[in-house]
Amino acid sequence: MKWRLLVALLVLIAGVFLPMAPASTWSSGESATGAPTVTPGPDGLVDARRAAGEAAAQASLLTTGTGQLKDGVVQLDEGSAQLIDGISAANSGAQELSTGMVQLQAGTGQLASGATQVADAVGGVVDQVVGFEVVRGQVISTIDSTLEKLKDSREPDVVAAREALQGLREQARTAELPADVVSQLNELKNGSREVANQLSVPGFAYHDGVYSATNGAAELASGLGELDGGAGQAKDGIAQLREGSEKLDGMATQTSDTIDTVRRAIPAPAPVAAASGTADEDAPASALAPLAAMLIAALITVGGFGMAGAAGYARRNRWWIVAAGTGLLTVSGLVLVMVLGISLPPAAVLISALALAVASLASAGLTWMLMSTFGNAAGLGAGAALSVLQIGLVGWVWKSAAAGAVSDIVAASSGAAPMHWLTTALSAAGNGGSVAAMWTGVGLSAVVAALGLMGLNRPRS
Repeated sequence: MKWRLLVALLVLIAGVFLPMAPASTWSSGESATGAPTVTPGPDGLVDARRAAGEAAAQASLLTTGTGQLKDGVVQLDEGSAQLIDGISAANSGAQELSTGMVQLQAGTGQLASGATQVADAVGGVVDQVVGFEVVRGQVISTIDSTLEKLKDSREPDVVAAREALQGLREQARTAELPADVVSQLNELKNGSREVANQLSVPGFAYHDGVYSATNGAAELASGLGELDGGAGQAKDGIAQLREGSEKLDGMATQTSDTIDTVRRAIPAPAPVAAASGTADEDAPASALAPLAAMLIAALITVGGFGMAGAAGYARRNRWWIVAAGTGLLTVSGLVLVMVLGISLPPAAVLISALALAVASLASAGLTWMLMSTFGNAAGLGAGAALSVLQIGLVGWVWKSAAAGAVSDIVAASSGAAPMHWLTTALSAAGNGGSVAAMWTGVGLSAVVAALGLMGLNRPRS
């Protein structure tokens, strides 16, 4: 039925996004290592491998440092923008302050002239008012002497004049200024003079303060103007520093990637060499060359396709054909795994047998679903094309990954092929690689195998 093919297609697409990178099947941790060779011999690359590892460690430190440098320069650039804006605002404020102080100084000069005139006028008035006491005493003394001269006269006019003088004397005697008024007038005189002196006479605090503040505001405006001009140059320098740090970080990252590529190109130490005591301490306990796993997977892919054709055209005993074909492919593949593998533990052998069995059924099941949907002839032709496409794509990806780095996009596209799933499971089991990648490959193959077996007994046109 078409729904099974649709579900299988979804499983193939899911393989693109699942973690089955070729390098993860023979590399443990984050460090890049080369793939095991097909025919390991004496390990003459111990020193080269050790030097590449040390270079990778130094490159890691370098990339960490350049990354921190780049982040620090970015923060400096962002902070300098705020600082430069603040300096520019301070410069504008200082210019306004200097202009205001100049205007204040000019206004102080004008105010000083007016204050001096007021002080002179107030001083004159106060002196006249305070001198009234002296004049009043002189008036009373003159009236007394006149009265003394006129006291014996009996002439009516003289008597009238004497009485008038006595009244005037009484008024003059009572016209005395209060003592506190005189004191206040003197304070007014002194205060107005003090104001005039503060505004106009050098040496007084206000006069000198205004002039000093004016000069200081001018110097501040000049200094901030120079600082503002220098801040612009500093901004350009920081921008260049940021650009340089980004280039440096990019070069460090590129160097680290190049070193990883070199490490992947150096074959991994063989377990046989490790047992002899001449290999480095990072030698694996077992090994299965990824290229060998890929070739075994290619054999299973072709064998599964052939089994699908035989069972598809058979009129009876299809299950016997499937069982016999699956057993033959599994045993054949397992023999190749044991021959090409090195020091494989029993668990790796058992997992490889399981992966070979479900992959055989998955390869056949995919062809069965094509035959069920499009007919025997067209489906078989599509299955053949799909098998050839898998061998070409997966073979190229794993060959490239074993010799160095491979594009993530190309590796992900290979993840949609059942041949890739089996290669991942075999390589991870034989080399002690990613457990997640290993069981992901086995699980996807099992799902496709189950979908294919569901319609095995259905008649095909």
